[in-house]
Amino acid sequence: MESILDLVSSFNIDEQTFFLAVILIATVLLIFTLSMLLISSRSPLRTRLASLKDTSAIGTAKKVSRLEKSLESLAPAMKSSNEKENETIRVKLMHAGYHDASALTFFYAMKGISVVIGFLMAASVYFFAPDISMRNLIMMGSVAFGLFLPNVILGRMVDKRQRKIRGGIPDALDLLVVCTESGLGFNAAIRRVADELTISHPDFADELDTVCVKISAGVEMSDAFNDLVTRTGLTEIAGLVTMLAHASRIGGSLSQTLREYTEDYRDKRNQEIEEIAAKIPTKMIFPLLVFIWPCFFIVAIGPSMLMLSSTLGK
Repeated sequence: MESILDLVSSFNIDEQTFFLAVILIATVLLIFTLSMLLISSRSPLRTRLASLKDTSAIGTAKKVSRLEKSLESLAPAMKSSNEKENETIRVKLMHAGYHDASALTFFYAMKGISVVIGFLMAASVYFFAPDISMRNLIMMGSVAFGLFLPNVILGRMVDKRQRKIRGGIPDALDLLVVCTESGLGFNAAIRRVADELTISHPDFADELDTVCVKISAGVEMSDAFNDLVTRTGLTEIAGLVTMLAHASRIGGSLSQTLREYTEDYRDKRNQEIEEIAAKIPTKMIFPLLVFIWPCFFIVAIGPSMLMLSSTLGK
């Protein structure tokens, strides 16, 4: 064991050798990516399986493109062995609106391509900009950029979709109250609200349509709405699920329950807006100190300072 440690410590790796090794790894990854793309697109086994799948489906199965097959072949190279991390990514993809079984595969495939691009950027900086300042930091930043860019983009997509769905909840609740009070059943009311929100809030309309389909298929109303909370990641409507389940269990009026929840939700939104408005003065302190006060002192004290300097100069 000591001889092995002595042998390892005898190697002196300088900076140039290290970056050459990084470039070698990036080149190998690029060649591996291209080879996997070519092999997967021409694989006879995949072609045969795709043909069997197309012939077994009665006009409903969609053909998978060569690019999708190639991405599926690249995914295992970047897929994490940690099941908890994979489940977290899968939940984020579901919150972003990607419910397909192959969404996780495509995400890891795109992450692998992003990592290769990051290594190529680092190699370009090393070869074409050797005299740039903080070259090592830029190269490390390029690799980190390629590694974490897909996660950042996915997080922004989740926030954007949740913001759109959250914006459609008040309109949906008001329409649902009107529909239930006019005599429509709850399932028919959800269907009507989903049809009305198709243009203004398409994401939330799609989720409501899924809830309506599940209720029509025999799923309990509370379970269907709990699935809605799970798919969207919005905990704001968890209270609605509880109130509807309680009302259906005791035989209460759904329209009255919806009206009370709508009023509570409206009050909650007003409180959130007031909280945001109360934070504005605190957030304005920094730009006030940096941009406004220096201009004020220049205008107020500048002329007197110029007059004082000219007087003392004479």
